[in-house]
Amino acid sequence: MKTASPPATSVLDQVTTWPGISPQKPPGAPLRSCQGSRAWPRSPRPRHLDMPLPDDRRAEVLNAGRAKEWFSGWVTKPLSNDADTKGGIALLRQSYDELHTQ
Repeated sequence: MKTASPPATSVLDQVTTWPGISPQKPPGAPLRSCQGSRAWPRSPRPRHLDMPLPDDRRAEVLNAGRAKEWFSGWVTKPLSNDADTKGGIALLRQSYDELHTQ
């Protein structure tokens, strides 16, 4: 029986298909992070998506309840189910689109 991948792995698998995004696996890290033209998400915790956001965007995301405050400049998105995973991908896609239309 095959074990399902952690939700963060599914998110990162999707994100790394986007142009300009490449996977990186830091030594000793259980999961990889993504690197592009600016800071991108990391997932050291398999059931969370952690990502930096600019102040205005972070406030918008937090006020809408789409993620939780994690630490200075970062939010975390718990990935408990498929809806959370899709929501995490949507957050990342919005950031990706904003970065690539500037």
